[in-house]
Amino acid sequence: MKRYWKIISVCIVTVMVIGTFYIQSSLAAKENVKIEFEKVSGNEDELKNVIFYGDYTVGNLFQSLQMTNKETTNLNNQSLFQQLKRNYTVPVLKKLIEQHRTFMRGKELTPNYFYENENLVAYASIKAKKFDIEILNKKSEETTSIQLAVPKKGNYSWIEVLDVQVSEGNLKVITRGFRTEGGNDLNGYKINLDERKLVKDERIHTVPAAGNGWSDIIMINDPHSIQSEKYLLFKTETYEDKQVPAVGEMVMDGAPNLVANEVMVYDIEKNQLKKIVVPDETRGTLSDFSTIFHSTIYIPSQSERGLEVNTYDIEKEKWGKKLIVDLPYNKEDEGAPYIRIMNGKIYIIHSTTNGSNISIRDLKTGVSLYEGKLKVKNTGEGQKDIRLHVNEIESVQ
Repeated sequence: MKRYWKIISVCIVTVMVIGTFYIQSSLAAKENVKIEFEKVSGNEDELKNVIFYGDYTVGNLFQSLQMTNKETTNLNNQSLFQQLKRNYTVPVLKKLIEQHRTFMRGKELTPNYFYENENLVAYASIKAKKFDIEILNKKSEETTSIQLAVPKKGNYSWIEVLDVQVSEGNLKVITRGFRTEGGNDLNGYKINLDERKLVKDERIHTVPAAGNGWSDIIMINDPHSIQSEKYLLFKTETYEDKQVPAVGEMVMDGAPNLVANEVMVYDIEKNQLKKIVVPDETRGTLSDFSTIFHSTIYIPSQSERGLEVNTYDIEKEKWGKKLIVDLPYNKEDEGAPYIRIMNGKIYIIHSTTNGSNISIRDLKTGVSLYEGKLKVKNTGEGQKDIRLHVNEIESVQ
């Protein structure tokens, strides 16, 4: 009888998922929503080659949209399979799938595993502690496959690829290894593509195991970038949990403390790792929003004054003047804005009850390049609780 209940439960869940899909599709078909970009000030050319992704919600129903200043595409009109696939694939990889479908087939869709330039696409992952490498020549459409054993693989319980780069005929793979006895290693592997062999294996940094806690190495660079990069930004953290007396034994108090953390920048070409002395007020703001543009680290954070951006010149090893940018929304509004630093610009988008406000600023100066509004058109009559949430943008060439 228990087996039948499991089958019934699976059927109910399946019906609910498919039913939700068709409800969404019905909404999409009934209302051909269009997003209009309304300029307030600045240069509309700033919207060229930028695609916005977001959800238009009406109560508990939503439409997923792809938006440019020229057109709006309703992504809910795709099949159920396409929608599920889309929701778990970042935009930069969707483009690779569209252009190189055969090469992308069967690969783990993680941006860290990919590298692309005008001549090739490189992919590197680790399976069963072996490098699984494929290089696509864009001109010939030929694929080169390389499988190599990971050196000292017995030292690690798990290894993950953090970044892939190609330079002068060599593939460089940066990994984080979780040591079996605890702690983490940041390793670099150099592979000659012509000879198809490992020519260099080195430990870039190590974080020791914590006695009653754990340690971690975190890469902060743009997680969606698959282009050439000169520097990688990392931070390390070590947490410890204190033991406290309990009934007849000692137990962890469940409140781990951060006992050590460092911020480092790695020069990929020179194979140099340098520690950065970060002010306490800035250290806590390092996040996925932080990025490196040219040779400067930009660390944004929100405050009562607006968006504050701390800058650090890697080559001069010096902190610069803090940049403060007004946020384009009222302090009383609910919800935080979507912020993305990309191509030397700051994109700030804040949801409102009738679309979104958009602000594009120069990253170095904070000067406004474009201010505008994303207006929702063709809404259903009498609809309430309408919202447009932009959750991703990408640059296209």
